[in-house]
Amino acid sequence: MKKFLLALMFMLTLANTSEASDELDAAELRLACAICSMGAYSDDESYLMSSMLNERGWTIEKISRKNNRAAAKAYLVSKGDVKILAVAGTESIKDVEVNFRVGRVNLVDDTMLNPNDKKTAQELFVHRSFRDYADVVLSDGLAEWLKASLEKNPRETIYLTGHGVGGAVATVMAIRLTDSGVDKSRLKVISFGAPAVGSRALAKTYAEKLDVTRVAMKGDAVKKSLRALGYVHFGEILQYRQSNSSDHLEHKMAVYLDCAIREYLAAGGTLRYEARDKIATPVYVAPFVLVKGEIKSDDEKIILNALDDSLRNNFSAPVFADVQSVKVKEKNISDEDFDELIDAGKAHGSKYILVRVLRAKKIRDARAGQRLVTLEEFIFDASGIPLAMHTSGTSTEELTIFEAALATQEKLNDDLKNFFR
Repeated sequence: MKKFLLALMFMLTLANTSEASDELDAAELRLACAICSMGAYSDDESYLMSSMLNERGWTIEKISRKNNRAAAKAYLVSKGDVKILAVAGTESIKDVEVNFRVGRVNLVDDTMLNPNDKKTAQELFVHRSFRDYADVVLSDGLAEWLKASLEKNPRETIYLTGHGVGGAVATVMAIRLTDSGVDKSRLKVISFGAPAVGSRALAKTYAEKLDVTRVAMKGDAVKKSLRALGYVHFGEILQYRQSNSSDHLEHKMAVYLDCAIREYLAAGGTLRYEARDKIATPVYVAPFVLVKGEIKSDDEKIILNALDDSLRNNFSAPVFADVQSVKVKEKNISDEDFDELIDAGKAHGSKYILVRVLRAKKIRDARAGQRLVTLEEFIFDASGIPLAMHTSGTSTEELTIFEAALATQEKLNDDLKNFFR
């Protein structure tokens, strides 16, 4: 997971324009929240999130608090009129279900309420872990600071997000902030695979007070894990379906992120961005060399487009071949295959020719379906003499094949830049 988020350097400008569609804006925000929700799992902010956020003007603040009730970990990510508060969650169904039968508590401490109000308070129950975790995240003045920030900037919106338990905690935090006077239009929740938060009475009370979008993967067991115990979902539901090429458990955050990227691209989004230090050297980019059958046809176009965009982000004047890919039957690429690609580069008059070989091989003795995605990059001069060769590999143990392919390209971009400098 740590290495993968380097592959998301293209994202998170959140610069809305009048020409942008509502669908694209919504997909972009969900993708931003998905990136932050996945990043919240890591303790290594500098490696995970800085590369994809700081260079685009975002500030990142790590929140780590602990008391006798809960240990909280979150990230506050800010840029312009947008703040995203992402809460670390869990990818374990067992962790979600543990002690839930004895964990029910009132939303508010009713010890100081009069008898009439106590009955109402008891109907608004949540799970103790959700309530305690939310209160710890918002402690030490964070809740008051968020409110003050909204008051200072009337255009600002805060997005609370998280995966699994993190999504449930984000919802309870929204309840806390709403009860303190924050308007619904300034506060939004986008959760991924979150279990239900509390009672039917609580859902009825806050369904109209909160702007909640629950992203739920078809087949995700965690999202319905508490229904039998009287917990009820509320908010708008958005159903995701895992790609046919993925063999992960449906609850995994990498699967939600994969779907969010695909949704964003399908809505008209792009992985392009303007890098600060683009390579000015003209380069002819030959078609990808693919081994037949290693990458499913459903994934081929979206993966290759993403890898091409990653190159465009780092080269100011790349010349791409008319054909995006060529397929070979043998796993060992022959010299003749390279000769044809080099000759095509010569015909374009390019000084350098870049040839990329993308593979997705099954890992021996690994669980069913797990693959190692490798990208080999060969640089030739105009006479066909090899000048450099770089290789990167990422397994699909923690990532989908799309995410793994993006990660391999991003890890090689520095090697390309260093060669041409």
